[in-house]
Amino acid sequence: MRGILLLFLLPVLFVCGLQAQEKLMSKEPLPIMAWSGIPAGENNMDRFLELKEMGINVNLCNYANVDEMQKGLNLAEKAGIRMVTSCPELKSDPQNTVKKFMHHPALAGYFVRDEPVHKDFADLGEWAKKIAAIDSLHFCFVNLISSINLTQTEALGTKSYADYVSTFAKEVPSKLLSFDFYPILIAGVHENWYHGLEVFSAEAQKVNKPFWAFALASSYNELHPIPTIAALRLQQYSNLAYGAQGLEYWSYWMSQGLRCAPIDMNGKRTVVYDRIKEVNNEIQSLAGVFVGSKVVSVRHTGVIIPKGTTRLTTLPSAIKVFETEGLGALVSILENGENTFFVVVNRDLNEPMTIVIFGDDSLKRVLKDGSVVNAKRYDPKLEIGPGDIAVYRFPTKKM
Repeated sequence: MRGILLLFLLPVLFVCGLQAQEKLMSKEPLPIMAWSGIPAGENNMDRFLELKEMGINVNLCNYANVDEMQKGLNLAEKAGIRMVTSCPELKSDPQNTVKKFMHHPALAGYFVRDEPVHKDFADLGEWAKKIAAIDSLHFCFVNLISSINLTQTEALGTKSYADYVSTFAKEVPSKLLSFDFYPILIAGVHENWYHGLEVFSAEAQKVNKPFWAFALASSYNELHPIPTIAALRLQQYSNLAYGAQGLEYWSYWMSQGLRCAPIDMNGKRTVVYDRIKEVNNEIQSLAGVFVGSKVVSVRHTGVIIPKGTTRLTTLPSAIKVFETEGLGALVSILENGENTFFVVVNRDLNEPMTIVIFGDDSLKRVLKDGSVVNAKRYDPKLEIGPGDIAVYRFPTKKM
């Protein structure tokens, strides 16, 4: 009988041991937003649940009138999705429109403008002030032009891209910043992408505002391939490593001129739908790393590092050895309360990267499902897939 009891208890103890393993938790999920979401003709609960299933928790959609906007917000609430949204009345009658929607549980923010130039800022600023005077809890959302060219910015109306971002922050009241850049090309990764991330992240830190950034969910011309999992990972993990506090995808629903999107012209899912779903699930498992984190440093490794970036030359005291092979890595140190994270992103879209990492007893490895394990339980030599991520944790130094 005693032997039988022991045989019974062993698997129970094993299961209890697994359950006791530390899991990284986040107080709230990372905002992940779909642009060009569910069109008016498809505004129903099945479509909102389908959007949520892909891992989207914020939907950006503009409506033809207040009644359509009300319907969209009501459906979003039932589906557990929040909305960044607008309608013509938000511009023509902001006072009454904001009062109508400001207490709606599904409202995240008001969509104001996409890709303005400097001459638009004054009008946008006045509009945003009118909205904020009535509703100070929800944000006014403006997405800024990409940082493809950082110096020749005559068309933007500013002397540099950094000036474009800082001027916007001064002239248009907004709780967060957003910009788009679609760097994955048939020919490879755009040479200015990381430089653009450097500038935008730095400007966001200067004005003390969180920023959101994009990945391309579609293929809108012959220069851009249909998104792969590696391409989606590289874009979103790089955004997060630079401090992004929200992620965006363009475009969710296919339209004329696009070659692929998660939902096609006939309302059917494409291969991109499941790829984004997989990446979003990974990201939310790691939300405890990124939500509320502050950038300590972002560096790069490799024989050649991207233009406008800085080479990794020093390591935090918890890490004794760190080496990379292949194309190189983006290496970010993020502080999040009592924890500091060492985030490594493989910059190669096509090949895995080998790293060697060895640290002191405080160093933990954060697995892709959010589990936390002592780093010494793993071989110091680790392979990271194309565009993928490895995360390590150690205690934040007390000042």
